[in-house]
Amino acid sequence: MMMTAMTPRTVLIIGVVSLSAGWLLGSSTSSHQPDPPAVRGRSAVRPLGSSANVAPFTRQLRERLDSPPRRSPAVGRNPFVFGTRRPAAVARRTEEPLPAPEPAPMPPPPAPQFRLSGIASSEQHGAPVLTAIMTDNGALVFVKTGDALSNGFSVVRVELTGVVIVDAAGVTQTVRLP
Repeated sequence: MMMTAMTPRTVLIIGVVSLSAGWLLGSSTSSHQPDPPAVRGRSAVRPLGSSANVAPFTRQLRERLDSPPRRSPAVGRNPFVFGTRRPAAVARRTEEPLPAPEPAPMPPPPAPQFRLSGIASSEQHGAPVLTAIMTDNGALVFVKTGDALSNGFSVVRVELTGVVIVDAAGVTQTVRLP
């Protein structure tokens, strides 16, 4: 489709039609809202000072307004009042010397942290060799049977589901896959 240039007359006609349509739509929409439904038992304005039919809470409110205001406590934090702060309380010294605290017993050194992440298998000379992927005190290590770990531990054997390790005293433990 080929676009032709608009003549000033065409532009004028489009403008007049647009303004007319806007005026018609604006005048047809009413901003008048319907009246709310009548409320049953509307009361007229009561003169001040009359106490006829006054609810009990209203009477209590009037009594409270007539009473003198309560004094608020002076102690506390008021963010709208600025000034000097109260002096800090002075700690009293006692004449008795405090007993020397007993030294706390030294806790035993933490046990090494071994965690088994996985087990890999490879073939050497036609036989399968299992390699354990372990975390040794935060370091990632690849170990096989007979390899040494930290703190005097060594690997006794690597199995499909876990690793058997032994410490320097000869106590064995098994670390299994999670």
